Amino acid sequence: MDWLEVLHRIESGESHSTEFKSELGRKLEPVGKAICAFANRAGGLIVFGVDDAGGFVGLNSNPHGVHERLTSFLQSGLSSPVFARCGRQ
Repeated sequence: MDWLEVLHRIESGESHSTEFKSELGRKLEPVGKAICAFANRAGGLIVFGVDDAGGFVGLNSNPHGVHERLTSFLQSGLSSPVFARCGRQ
């Protein structure tokens, strides 16, 4: 998925295959629920740094640290490892 497609999905709003998260947060359960829902379907896109209305709010956390936490969570934070592509812009 290229950046223009991500922007189009943001403009289209949240849906059954697109979820916005303004921040990763300390607890990963809300993200885990979205990941599991997408893993049990045909996949989906979680965009961090975007609020529920589709506005860009950025991340208060270090993007590299967010990427590391997500990667670790995908491998060991769920009952079964989940494959995901993680990218940053």
